[in-house]
Amino acid sequence: MKFLKTLIMKNILIPFDFSEVSMNALKYAIQFAGKDQTLKLHLLYVSGTAMEKEVEEKLQQKFRTLILQYKGHVMPEILFTLKTGELINTIEGIREKQGIDLVIMGTKGAETGENRVSQTSKFVLDADLPVLVIPPNYVFQLNKILLALGEDEMHDKATLNVLLDVSRNWNAEVHVLTVSKNKENLGYSEADERNENTLQYYLENFYSHHSFSENEDIVQGIDDYIKKNNIDMLAIMPNTHLTASKPSKGKLTQVLTLKSNIPVLVLD
Repeated sequence: MKFLKTLIMKNILIPFDFSEVSMNALKYAIQFAGKDQTLKLHLLYVSGTAMEKEVEEKLQQKFRTLILQYKGHVMPEILFTLKTGELINTIEGIREKQGIDLVIMGTKGAETGENRVSQTSKFVLDADLPVLVIPPNYVFQLNKILLALGEDEMHDKATLNVLLDVSRNWNAEVHVLTVSKNKENLGYSEADERNENTLQYYLENFYSHHSFSENEDIVQGIDDYIKKNNIDMLAIMPNTHLTASKPSKGKLTQVLTLKSNIPVLVLD
């Protein structure tokens, strides 16, 4: 395993309901944390209705049994919380209290169908913190990260610190890709030049290179690059995607987070 320095982030929240995808998200999070024992994983179980005392006690025991399976001297600390309410509002409500730096979640949960999928997507769009979305059955590996960057200039540059954090911890190289529907001035605009300076400054020696490609289908262009270059994680900055058209920006983020075959880190 490649390990350099400890992560700046200290608390990761995982919405958890004992489904296969939430279990997979937990397994990914444990490996993602590496040997950083200062990092805590917070499992959050949210019930839509108030739980009876007996049900709550059984859930608590179920969590204790689960956590015991992962207990070890090289494992991060795992905690759990039971809450009643709506998932998105509950996460927003406890993020400051627990100092959550990142949310790791699967694309589906115990519930099935479009309702749960849209809930994940809605949280990714509404959340004011980084979210890492793990596709079902994905096995952890992290050598190459692709930052899909829009044609606009990056304004909230501090979000790149999270990407640097991850890259540094796993010594992962960062590729940057801008897909445009129009090849005119591709890669030579003033925004492109300012973004290049920002990338070199914030991503340090983990920044590999910035590629530009023309494709009418932006998602397809990103997917082609991922497959060709064996990318392990896709990072996106929603505020740099098609800012002239908010609905399109939201749709692009939704498609990338819910349809990707590799984990997607939404930097917000």
